Parts: sequence; C-alpha cells; structure tokens
Amino acid sequence: MNIVAFFRQYAGLVGLVIVLIVAFLLKNTPVRDSAQSIVTVPTKQLMTLTQSTVSNASNAGLTHKPDMLTRSVSIANVATSISHAIESQFNPKVMPLPKFSSIVDVKTKKMTFFKYLEILADTGNEKILHLRAEIGRINPQRLTSQQHQRLQRLSKSYKIKATEPKEQIRLLLHKINIIPQALVLAQAANESAWGTSRFATQGNNLFGQWCFSVGCGLVPSGRPEGASYEVRKFKDPQASVDAYIRNLNSHGSYKELRHIRACLIKNDDAVSARALSAGLKSYSTRGVDYIDDIRSMIRTNKLEPWQKNWWGNDDQHPCSALVQLIRPIAMTEDPIHGITPLENK
Repeated sequence: MNIVAFFRQYAGLVGLVIVLIVAFLLKNTPVRDSAQSIVTVPTKQLMTLTQSTVSNASNAGLTHKPDMLTRSVSIANVATSISHAIESQFNPKVMPLPKFSSIVDVKTKKMTFFKYLEILADTGNEKILHLRAEIGRINPQRLTSQQHQRLQRLSKSYKIKATEPKEQIRLLLHKINIIPQALVLAQAANESAWGTSRFATQGNNLFGQWCFSVGCGLVPSGRPEGASYEVRKFKDPQASVDAYIRNLNSHGSYKELRHIRACLIKNDDAVSARALSAGLKSYSTRGVDYIDDIRSMIRTNKLEPWQKNWWGNDDQHPCSALVQLIRPIAMTEDPIHGITPLENK
C-alpha cells in the first residue's frame, strides 16, 4: 500500500491523531502572567499534576496560574487518548465470508479457507499486542484518571477481581496474549465445517460461540428442550475471531490454556497450538477426543511444525505435566462379571 492509498483509507484515523496532537500542543503553549513574563511547566512536573492539586501548586514550586493548570493536559493522558482512538478507529475492511460450499475441490477449499482465516487471526493478534503495549505503558505509581478508568474496564471485562493497579496490570498481562495462528485455523475449520455451517454463513460465527439473551443469535436445531442459549451472530467474521481470542483469554474454563502459555513463555519455548490445545477440555463435551481432533487437523494440514518426539509425552520438559491428557477409562461388558474397565486408550 503506497502513502497516498494509506492516507485515503485511514483519513479519519490520521485526522483524529493530528487533532489530538494539535490540541496537546495548544494546551501546553506557554502563557504570560500579569507581568507578561513567560511561564512554562517542566514535563516531569506536568505529568504529576491533576486538577485536584491545583490549589497546592505553589507548594510544588510552580508559579503559574491555576487556570493554566486546569488547561494543562498530561502527556500520559494524551498518549492514552491516541491509543484509544487508534484502537477504536483501526478497523481494516473485512472481506465477507467466501462461499466455501461452492468450492468442490477439497484441497482448494482448504487452501482458500486457511488463507482467509490467516488474515483474521493475524489482525486479531495484532489488536492483542497493541492492547498489551498499552497496558505495559501504564505506571501503577502514577495513574492518570483515564488510565484508572481503563484498568477498571479491562479488569471487569477480563474477570479480574484485584483492586490494586499493580496487581491488575500483572493479571491483565497474564491473561491478554496472542493465540497461535494454527489453533485459530484448526478450531475455526472444526467448528464451522470449513466455513459451510449455518452458523458461519448466516451468523459469521466460526467458533460455535453461544449467547444467552433471546434474539442474540441463531437457535440450534438440536437444542435441548428447556435450554435458552443461542449461537451468537457477529457483524463480520473478524468480530467472531476477536471474540474467540477474548474468550480463551478471559473465561475461567480456559485457565489451564493460559497457564500452559505462561509456562512456555517463562521457559523461552515456542507457544505452540499443539501445547495450548491441552487447555481446551471444556470447549467441547467430547473432551479429550475433541483435543485429538484439533491436534490431528494441525498435523495433517501442516499448520505448524510437528515434533514426532514431543516433550508432552514425558516429564522432561518443565511444562510437560500441564499438557498431559488424562483419558477416561473405557468400559466393556463382561458376560460373566458384568461391566468392567478396560485399560486407557
């Protein structure tokens, strides 16, 4: 994309950033006091000032007027405003879901599906990295009002009960992290029948995510009597991917997945889809069999490098215990002694 095309596509975003920068510069332009002497505010002091400390300005060694302080905008607040603006405005155009059911050749269908989902997965993870960077810039010892509100909203969204800013930031960075592209692709293919399911074609739902208010989605044909859930509808497939990543990063059912990811990062190991899939036991009622299917899709479609002698099969790796799959004991009927357990598969 050349510069002209970029500015044309993101004119609104560029304009907003320029307005914010100009506003910042204007609000921090030196003003003259009654003696017509120029008074400036050192950047370090400016960042520590809030409107609640205006009355104590003289104690801080500042000689400028209170109305000047009221007009001042901290650098941290401006940075946060720009960050929010970029997050809300940077919405690349999402191509509609291709009509995968019309592609007869299986190999072509798979290739088309993966190429389409790769873009969505990368975009979703870019948003996560941007959010992590924003959180990482927050100094818990010097919070602005906007940053405080932001932490409260994120903590609520990601189900964090801590109230101390430092602990909120730590827990948010533990939860908010990228999901391997291979896992996104494999689960999307499995849950949406390669983009051909009714929920995918009519609701842009590629991961079978539920919602629980009347009319929020599509009613499954096989929904049990008395159940009220629906399969959620999304405005576009990107919204479905974003919600899927948020779900794995926030829901209590996937805390094991997040523990595996944290363990791999701590040990400077690759965060693989194969390893993280062990934390998907609650994603399907099929449990371990579902994980086997996801891993099989990753391997057969070569979505990531596949180690034959995988550390998950022994206890040599520091994270090995987290990825072991406990398989249910199969039962068989003995004509003499009744039902007896078989060895694990």
